[in-house]
Amino acid sequence: MNTKFAVIASASFLALAATPAMAEPFSGPYVGVEAGLDSYEVQADDVFAAGDHYDGLSGNGVVGAVFAGYDLPLGTSAFVGVEGKAALSAAEITVDTGEDAFTVGAKETFGATARLGAMLNDSTGIYGRAGWENTRFKAELNGEGDSDRDDALVLGAGLETRFGDATSFRVEYTYADYSDFIKNNSVRAGVAYRF
Repeated sequence: MNTKFAVIASASFLALAATPAMAEPFSGPYVGVEAGLDSYEVQADDVFAAGDHYDGLSGNGVVGAVFAGYDLPLGTSAFVGVEGKAALSAAEITVDTGEDAFTVGAKETFGATARLGAMLNDSTGIYGRAGWENTRFKAELNGEGDSDRDDALVLGAGLETRFGDATSFRVEYTYADYSDFIKNNSVRAGVAYRF
């Protein structure tokens, strides 16, 4: 995780240093929708105290989300903002050993992050993101299951570009570290509308 954080932080600071002086930064309130791919990795013996180890299991699934936020300009070429998000994922891991059938899936997520970015030109900016999210996971072992919620540290980086007067398109990568046994890498694309 330290390597991922260093890469994301370095990209954000390099962008801040290299931006043109006359770019107009993102500002004001916005809402949006996004969709993409979640890729979870889990160690199953930490989910169930069953004595069996399923190290390095991974599962992919589509994810959709709605978000809302507010950006403030920092000078003429940088911006800082806060954002809240609600998402629903279809990512699921299923393993059948013949003796045991194990399934764990991600469900709804709620989170809040801050972002710091800089404009590359008049319409496009790059940013880094950090914050918190909480996800409900549903797990089953041999037909018996339960659900639980876990908190995660979220780090990410993205690129956003304006088209039209109030609309923007963005692509983003995020890494969520829930605990010692659950991680998620997510790539998403979204559209935002600014008021």
